Amino acid sequence: MDKQVKQTQQTLKRCSVAILFLRLFIGAMMLLHIIGKMQSYDNLVLEYNSFLGLSRSTSLALSIIVEGVLAAMIVIGVGTRLAAMLMIVATCVSLTEDFLLAEISMDVIKIEILYLGVFIALTISGGGTYAFNIPDRV
Repeated sequence: MDKQVKQTQQTLKRCSVAILFLRLFIGAMMLLHIIGKMQSYDNLVLEYNSFLGLSRSTSLALSIIVEGVLAAMIVIGVGTRLAAMLMIVATCVSLTEDFLLAEISMDVIKIEILYLGVFIALTISGGGTYAFNIPDRV
């Protein structure tokens, strides 16, 4: 019985380390994506779709800021499920636009679907043991 408890604890620790790696990896990838958006801001603003009645430049800047904050939340582990759910919504909106406009290559769509899968996994798992979790109120 004691051996089973140790094996279960080791398995949970490995799962927590895997979730930590997943959070750090996807957060770093998103931050690199955001840096790319900032570097090509002048070109992107010309083709970026406006939303909520905002100008294209304001919509793009807001998108960059929100994605940056959510990626940082995922890396740190604060509100991981919430941040991942919001990233799922943003990714689904982006995928829908890509499919409707048919202007994006399949390589970009594949990457967005990969992001979507990771965000779904983080929504299910949460931040894991190595995260700054917000305690539940009872």
